[in-house]
Amino acid sequence: MKIAIVGSGIAAMATANALMRRGVKPVIIDFGLTDREDKSALIGELASVSPSEWNFDIKNKLFSNPTLMQQSIPQKLAFGSDYFYGKSIPHAEVRFETASPPFSYAQGGLSAGWGAAVLPPDDCDIADWPVKNAQLAPYFKQVLEALPYSTVNDGLAQHFPLYSENYDAIALKRGNERLLRALTQAAHKFKEGEVVFGQARLLTRASSQGGVLGCQYCGECMSGCVYGCIYKATHTLDNLVHQNKVEYQSGVLVDSLEETNGKVAVRAIDAHGKAVTYIFDRVFLAAGATNSTRIILKSKKIFDRDVVMLSTSGFVVPMLRFGSLKPTWPNANTQAGLFFEYKARALSNHWVHTQLSVANEFVYEILKIKNINGGLLAWLKKKAIEHLVVAHCNLHSNHSNGYTLQLKENGTLYSTIQNLSGPPHAHRLAKRVLSELGKKFGCYALGALARHNIRGGSFHVGGTLPMRSNPETDLDTNLLGNPKDWQRVHVVDSSLFPSLPGTTIGLVVMANAARIATEAQL
Repeated sequence: MKIAIVGSGIAAMATANALMRRGVKPVIIDFGLTDREDKSALIGELASVSPSEWNFDIKNKLFSNPTLMQQSIPQKLAFGSDYFYGKSIPHAEVRFETASPPFSYAQGGLSAGWGAAVLPPDDCDIADWPVKNAQLAPYFKQVLEALPYSTVNDGLAQHFPLYSENYDAIALKRGNERLLRALTQAAHKFKEGEVVFGQARLLTRASSQGGVLGCQYCGECMSGCVYGCIYKATHTLDNLVHQNKVEYQSGVLVDSLEETNGKVAVRAIDAHGKAVTYIFDRVFLAAGATNSTRIILKSKKIFDRDVVMLSTSGFVVPMLRFGSLKPTWPNANTQAGLFFEYKARALSNHWVHTQLSVANEFVYEILKIKNINGGLLAWLKKKAIEHLVVAHCNLHSNHSNGYTLQLKENGTLYSTIQNLSGPPHAHRLAKRVLSELGKKFGCYALGALARHNIRGGSFHVGGTLPMRSNPETDLDTNLLGNPKDWQRVHVVDSSLFPSLPGTTIGLVVMANAARIATEAQL
């Protein structure tokens, strides 16, 4: 049996692992873009020594980020590059007004530059899904078995189970540790069931294992880890290719799929711009929500029709604490430090997902003190930073603008951002509730300095091909990701989700992909 997976991101890798458990060696078809500038030698040079021995010029080259000076929320880069963010290419043009929906043609997809924060959804955030947490639970466990997992068993587990006993936590450095202590001391002030918090959960290797280094607390996590501690889908892909457990074909842009004569024809453009067709018994589509939607629309010849893509949205707001947090940057892990989940009851029963951290390298760079050691102004800024907490909040898709997509017959995908009346109100209310809660643990939100992404900017999108118990429209899918009237094509990424939790969606994307790849008839 010949089975293909389209894409190489986190959904694709979860699918590949699940298929291998069933004795299948899948073929992974991928555009497979990599950074045009090979930085492996520079990364290797830094990885060969401790952070205190890093070459200053190499460090600056790998970790520079010009987007930090823009007015909106800065972009994360991968060692100074934005190559993994999708751009319009021949045969798959994307046109938009303000912001494009997120997509990627990179090897590993958007995980090439993600923060690796994970949290399963609570039942209240997926109440409209036909698949519930009880069905996903064994697949959360299956996925986490194969990944580095930094977490602790704390208050978050009341609503967000760990789903693993194999974890090893990043050591909280002094600033985040003090912040967690303040939250714990204030816990009795929060209404039961409306606030939970704990250490951030990360797909990050905390400790050294088998000669492979764990986190070195270098203070540059937001730009990529030279030690390879932050999980990326390419870690799994490289390992599977090395072990000859998958066949990997890169340089291929999938255009459309067709079920015919008990097979699936994959129509694509190869690296030379030539039209090619591959024949498989079954195909798992994991190209990411935007690209999977484009492929299905083209396959079903659905042109000039508006298709709504859901998105989450959020804001970043600085908070000040009277007592000094005494952060230890640069000797720290600068991924998310703490998760703070709260409900704005006047808004809905959905959780607002908040990542709380003391100042990271982005803040030091924005304040222009990252590489300054002396001077009164630098000293004053550094003292102020000792009192700074950064809150990054994310709201459920029910409270967010999404995108309207439309595919033209020539293959061009047009995108416009919705301008709904609800999201601005939701942001204001969520910010106000955070401000009230913050005072209870000694932090005061500077709301006027908040940066919002109300109109585009979230990397959590989906809902274009929603799962239904009984698919009705030609873009509905069943519980195994089969588009209506199809049997051999399975969509496995976030385009399936009927709604999007404000909590991070990476873990549920992987778990649902593993579920489909395990339960689908082969």
